[in-house]
Amino acid sequence: EFADPARTVTSPHAYKIAADAYRGLLEGRSQSVVVSGESGAGKTETSKVLLQFLAFKAASAGSKGSGLEGRVLASTPLLESFGNAKTI
Repeated sequence: EFADPARTVTSPHAYKIAADAYRGLLEGRSQSVVVSGESGAGKTETSKVLLQFLAFKAASAGSKGSGLEGRVLASTPLLESFGNAKTI
């Protein structure tokens, strides 16, 4: 449902953003996703959803043998360390 490019959403949705990023990767364009918000807004959980979606899509596309799914999910602790850094 979220992979449908014709789908319109009034506000950003994690799965829609991830689907758009994945589609861009398939088209050969580099992708970046910035997850921002106030403390307690769910940035870490949203990042996990994005990574899990991308890993799922990579696995279902047949790239399991490349280890892409594992590498994407292995980056979660690194990304969380940035989210847990203290702002001075």
